[in-house]
Amino acid sequence: MRSPAGRGRRTAVLMAAALLAWSVPAVAARAQAEAVRLTTPYAGVAVEPGNSATFELSVQAGDGERVALEVDDVPAGWTARLRGGGFDVSEVIVDADSPPSVQLEVAVPDNTPDGDYQLRVSARGASGSDQLILRVEVRAVAGGSVALVTDFPALRGQASASFNFSLTLENETPRELQFDLQAVGPEGWTLTAQPSGESQASSLTVAGGSSAQISVDARPPADVVAGMYPIKVLASAPGQRAEADLAVEITGTFDLLLTTPDQRLNAEAVAGRATTLNLLVANEGSAPLMGVDLTATPPSGWDVTFDPEVIEQIAPGQTADVTATITPAGEALAGDYRITMRASVPEANDQIEIRTTVNTSALWGFVGVGIIAVAFAGLAAVFRRFGRR
Repeated sequence: MRSPAGRGRRTAVLMAAALLAWSVPAVAARAQAEAVRLTTPYAGVAVEPGNSATFELSVQAGDGERVALEVDDVPAGWTARLRGGGFDVSEVIVDADSPPSVQLEVAVPDNTPDGDYQLRVSARGASGSDQLILRVEVRAVAGGSVALVTDFPALRGQASASFNFSLTLENETPRELQFDLQAVGPEGWTLTAQPSGESQASSLTVAGGSSAQISVDARPPADVVAGMYPIKVLASAPGQRAEADLAVEITGTFDLLLTTPDQRLNAEAVAGRATTLNLLVANEGSAPLMGVDLTATPPSGWDVTFDPEVIEQIAPGQTADVTATITPAGEALAGDYRITMRASVPEANDQIEIRTTVNTSALWGFVGVGIIAVAFAGLAAVFRRFGRR
């Protein structure tokens, strides 16, 4: 039978063995986690001669450990810089919770022949060292491209409207690019191209393989006429250029005026006789007036006609002459009458009221005089006959 002391020693040994079995993997895992490591999501990229490539490097090591960085095996004539926080970087202090990120910027000379090139980045710290081999493939046409795309390249509206286009600037190159934005259009138009959500900026930076939204605002001048107007949007960066062709169709405004050349809205006529009145139809809108129809609402028994009855077209800012012929009813009494005249197209119309004064015919005046003369002659004959008695 074992003593209590023996059993205690055996339990202690078992506990120590278990603790050792647990701690050895933990220490090994910790040691592996704290070892210096260099990583990048993209270890090989393709660029064109004269352009540059940027590698995002992540440095891992023990918390607070200083790690020295160095770039080796740089091809002749190339430039390689380690950048971080806007500075050239040669060392970093590792934060285990947030490993530092360093950018390796590699500039490829213009005269570099096509081919595969390699660089080596080294990291050395107290917990060890690591190396990362990076590959740059130089091809004359392989560095990616940039493009401006939109789902709605053409908009339509009246001259008083403003037109807003939404475009996507796609940077399919492997490097970050800063673009200058410009919109060019017809003379007199107000055009702006800027990053979406920005009211003053005229440039933006787009990371390699990413895209950004651009807003283009187009405002026509007040005197713009109906028609199609082209707009070109440009996004320029060193070695890259993207264009987009847009269009605005102005439908114009429709506004017409019906009046007389001297602005007088009255006429004189004789019952049963035709009289003419000159009218003026003016296009005060920015779109052509097509098929202007002339009509009138006269008193009962009257007749009003127009020459021409339909005006085929009046250009913006132009006028057309019309002759109205008014014929009062034959039994119309002397006095003032009102005639409503209208000019209309499907999009707009105008009307005026003409006060027409009907005068007594001169013929009836002569007839009246004749009747009076006959009456006097009859009276004179009566006086002569009966005055002798």
